[in-house]
Amino acid sequence: MTELALHHLADSPLDGDWEYALRIPNSLLGPGIVRAHVRAVLTRYQVSSGVLDNAQLVASELVTNSLSCTRDSVAVRLTRTDGRLRLSVWDSSPYPPPRPPGAGPDDESGRGLWLTRACADDWGHHLVINGRRDGGGKEVWAEWRAPSPDFAL
Repeated sequence: MTELALHHLADSPLDGDWEYALRIPNSLLGPGIVRAHVRAVLTRYQVSSGVLDNAQLVASELVTNSLSCTRDSVAVRLTRTDGRLRLSVWDSSPYPPPRPPGAGPDDESGRGLWLTRACADDWGHHLVINGRRDGGGKEVWAEWRAPSPDFAL
């Protein structure tokens, strides 16, 4: 059975659509675990080192923000659809992500969204109203585009 599963994985196209999800408890270990998860998935799919590094940084920042605004667990989703890589982080807080005025690269806190804007091609957030996740909350996401159809992010 394992041989069949490995054979199937080896034959899967690297440029196809996929989705991975991870739910983590509210813990100081969360950002590091998410960075490792993102690195493992994107390395397996041979994503370029620039996008991989940026996605890890953004994941760490968004998870840190989510863990600081709730006592609940946080969910991370990594998807590739139509040549776009999307990283989204869900938490149970209904409040939009904070936008501290003037936070920049040298500030000790409040740089998460500044880094997200700098590292991703696009980003945003939306409220989740008793839909996909229990209890509502919000989802903050970042996206990267492939420069050409035959380029694997």
